[in-house]
Amino acid sequence: MAVKLYIFDESKLMLAANLDAVGYALSDFNPPAGLVPDGPSNNPWQALGPDDKPIIQSPAAGLGYGWSFEVGSAAEARTLIDDFRNRARSIGRADISRVLGIDVTPSSMGLAERGQHWCSNSGHGYHFGTRRLGRGLIAAGALDDKGLTGKGVKVFLVDQGVSQTYIEGLGGTYGGGMSWKVDGEVKFPGQGSSNDVRLPNQHGSMMMRSLIELAPDAHYYDLPMIPGRITDVESFTMKALFGFLFLRYVYLSQPGPWVILNAWGIVDRFAESLRGYYTNDPDHYLNNLVKLIAQKHDVVFAAGNSGQFCSDPRSTVYDRGPSRSIWGANGLSDVTSVGAVRTDGTWIGASSQGPGPEGFVTETDTETPKKPDLCAPSWFVENNNAHLRSGGTSSASAVVAGAIAALREGWDVSAVAPAGMRIALQDGARRVTSPGWNERTGFGILNLKGTMTQLPA
Repeated sequence: MAVKLYIFDESKLMLAANLDAVGYALSDFNPPAGLVPDGPSNNPWQALGPDDKPIIQSPAAGLGYGWSFEVGSAAEARTLIDDFRNRARSIGRADISRVLGIDVTPSSMGLAERGQHWCSNSGHGYHFGTRRLGRGLIAAGALDDKGLTGKGVKVFLVDQGVSQTYIEGLGGTYGGGMSWKVDGEVKFPGQGSSNDVRLPNQHGSMMMRSLIELAPDAHYYDLPMIPGRITDVESFTMKALFGFLFLRYVYLSQPGPWVILNAWGIVDRFAESLRGYYTNDPDHYLNNLVKLIAQKHDVVFAAGNSGQFCSDPRSTVYDRGPSRSIWGANGLSDVTSVGAVRTDGTWIGASSQGPGPEGFVTETDTETPKKPDLCAPSWFVENNNAHLRSGGTSSASAVVAGAIAALREGWDVSAVAPAGMRIALQDGARRVTSPGWNERTGFGILNLKGTMTQLPA
């Protein structure tokens, strides 16, 4: 059975040089006809400003080069990957192997004992709290006391798309985004995710309500990269490589602070031709790129909705529950991974459980990542509109990203590095069951009053 892989680097020149260093050539990887003779980049992204006009892209000229290719079987893929990685390590250049990774044998899942949890549709109660209760749970009034509104902060929403009209209707400021041409069609930022779903009920709109509520003066950018469902992990991560590389060089090179919110993840690893190729390999190029971005900017991920009790129905038995439900960049030590609780602090049984991917244990990160980092409220309705509901760890991650955006007005990255902000969130969190970390709620529930006590005076 054929297996899809890809080859990728920051430019055609860099890719050719790195391949040559380990004894390979561009032509060894079945490049599509006409691709190799082309210019230094085949990046499909385009940066757009708030007026939908292209931004001058000179900082990203020739940025991003690669393609997908197939090998005959998983065994052949393993041989190729192992040979490539061994060659890179033999010359002291393990970084060259960053596009490679493999784990083709799924492990069995051991379910944790049942405990207190809540599912929205399983007879355990249908109570939905309000946004007002959620604000109380996270002590959001601490932001008001300090006058922190996210002024001067920029937030990139990496999702299915968000509407400029909706952002401005909530009183927010739209800053632009990135368009992407796929199959001859261009998906523009600022247009929303779907014409078939009412604007207020769209996924991006749900998250924007929490972002703007906590950081009304931040500027919001749209990267409409996420499909309705990720059915081909290799293809998706290939496109994400281009997108994040472009994001890093075109936007993040501009003055910030920047917060990057990612409300997406892999729920079914059978959508990965090589199981673990992205989800369980810290050296995968996309994971490496996210780590690089997270060194200078706050990167927030939703932990996922594959908890053991009321999991996303798309996730398989191998991809739900403790230690089997947070995969890929969502589990990196360098990002802030967010689980979900109700507005009264009850853990939501669909929230993905840690720790992070076992394969992420390396010589430098010697223990399995403690993910999620913390939880935030979800499954709540608007104060005056019970029909507008915010749910899942997507909603929770937007609450945390909005909180970080507000805090960054008072504590720039020059004063508190992204890693320091994450530690402050952890140490200031409201403890749930124990003084340390646990697989369900991480280090506890977001507590902005407590977080501020952990930040420099």
